[in-house]
Amino acid sequence: MNSIELGNLYGDNIKRIRLSKNMSQDVLSEKAEISPGFLSEIENHKKTGTFDTFAKIAEALDVEPYELLLPQNETVSFDSKKTKQLMKQLRKNVCDTMNTIESFLSTN
Repeated sequence: MNSIELGNLYGDNIKRIRLSKNMSQDVLSEKAEISPGFLSEIENHKKTGTFDTFAKIAEALDVEPYELLLPQNETVSFDSKKTKQLMKQLRKNVCDTMNTIESFLSTN
């Protein structure tokens, strides 16, 4: 899969997941802290955004980031609810660790 196909899949998945949750572009863009116009450009394959945008959109849609890149009919064979809980806890632990390291380094 080349970068154009991946960008198209990303935009299509955002739109599909957003619509499956009955969420408007305005609501998603507000939750993801991006403009509705930028979200529209992503969904219409004109832009992709940064990794930060990618993460914010996934969080706003309440999905794991990798889910925005899965082909539409492909599923992951594990308990997604339990895995999401684990991923959120791991993400928090990593952030806490990074904050501790940053704090330590800034005091020396």
